[in-house]
Amino acid sequence: MNNKAKYQEFYERGYQVFPGVLTGPEACSYKKALDAVYKEQLQEFGLENMQCIQEENTVRAPFLYDASFVGLFYNNFTQRVVKDILGEYAILSLQNAILVPPHQTHHQGFYHRDIIHQNFVTSTPLGINLYYCLDDYTESNGATTFIPGSHREENLDTEAMAEIPAAARGSVILFDSMVYHKAGTNQSDSPRYGINNMYTLPFLKQQIRYASILPAPPDAALSRLLGFESKEYLSVNDFRQHRLFRERL
Repeated sequence: MNNKAKYQEFYERGYQVFPGVLTGPEACSYKKALDAVYKEQLQEFGLENMQCIQEENTVRAPFLYDASFVGLFYNNFTQRVVKDILGEYAILSLQNAILVPPHQTHHQGFYHRDIIHQNFVTSTPLGINLYYCLDDYTESNGATTFIPGSHREENLDTEAMAEIPAAARGSVILFDSMVYHKAGTNQSDSPRYGINNMYTLPFLKQQIRYASILPAPPDAALSRLLGFESKEYLSVNDFRQHRLFRERL
């Protein structure tokens, strides 16, 4: 089976659901870990400041606080999907979690693309998202809404038919970063948790420059994914020293 056939829904509709990537206990464990990281980020920045910039109930780059979250963007499943669609040299653009309490909306409750402010289309994807559903995603709890096929249209068609794919806890929703989507309103009595991992071709900037924060990991594939091989250089000499180091390996 070629890649186009394997990801037919993704290429045609802009999204595709893969069930059972995580077990129920694994999803619950990540939810608890997210609560701890969110608490730490609130202490760092302050609830009032978070609310001021509409960051409440958002956990940015949880893997920088808890290494277990590396396993959500770098595992056999994600490596295969990213390589199949973007090739060998993709980078991690972001890892963000969305925590939506009952009877609340989220600040991303409007149609948008994750490659933001861009009204163009390409023949192949520039970026993809692998979104882990840590709860059942349903219409009642505000599951992500997509405009199918909108990754192939320059502008949003406000009259297009929206779709809300049902995704059981532990599922991953693969979607093109250029498909229009939005978070729904959680009208249930339980919170809804999810973790979004976005990968792009390396000429697109990362949300956070991980290579300036972390030591380079010994795993060459992980190092490339985090952007260590595509970072901007500080000078001509810095660029040449990097090339010299690679030649001597």
